[in-house]
Amino acid sequence: MANEIDFESGFDELALDAGLSRRNLGQQMTDLLRRMVIEGKLRVGQRLVEQRLAEGLGISRTPVREALHRLAQEELLCKRSRGGYEVRPLTPEEVEDAEGLRAVLEAYAAERAASRCGPELRVMLERNLDEFEQALADKDEERLVALNSQFHHLLHQAADSTLLSRQLGELEVTVERISRALISNMAAGSWSCDEHRAIYMAIREGSPALAAKLAREHVAHGGTWIVARMREENLAI
Repeated sequence: MANEIDFESGFDELALDAGLSRRNLGQQMTDLLRRMVIEGKLRVGQRLVEQRLAEGLGISRTPVREALHRLAQEELLCKRSRGGYEVRPLTPEEVEDAEGLRAVLEAYAAERAASRCGPELRVMLERNLDEFEQALADKDEERLVALNSQFHHLLHQAADSTLLSRQLGELEVTVERISRALISNMAAGSWSCDEHRAIYMAIREGSPALAAKLAREHVAHGGTWIVARMREENLAI
């Protein structure tokens, strides 16, 4: 059937990798489907049918029903008028809102990191930047996406704020979807790498105000770029 999951393409293997077991199947199924949405393995508009998912995974319909319901509550999925669910696209307005809030939080993270980042995290940030440049040279989109997320997570670590981490965690799924759409473009990946390095240099030099300014501008740049593409190209993410 059109626009449904092709189990032969590896969905069942992903389920095995995720360690689905009889215990907590509902939560594990939720985590698996959420990860597949974030990673683009389930596409916007793709139909998800409870019975077919259960049959494909060899499990009962109850944990599948629970997972679909939870992800609909999280607004990752929405119900289809003819039955089943589908991946819900983000609107340009939602992206603007998420990136606006994220810009404030990332600026605060960079500001704190400039006065708290220790030698070990500085080494990890430098390694991340070097690996990012290599991934750009290799045109390795998956690696770029992973390294982009890692850079920001290292900044959050360096900021050393439980409250900040909690607030950023609320945005994590939305940010991952936006970042994947952004960083998978080589041109955007290139200027993102340059901006990451500038933020790091401000942190290394112990300049909180500059680090905050650069981080805020970096997130705003990405948000503006992806929203423009969404509107001009009718891009769904």
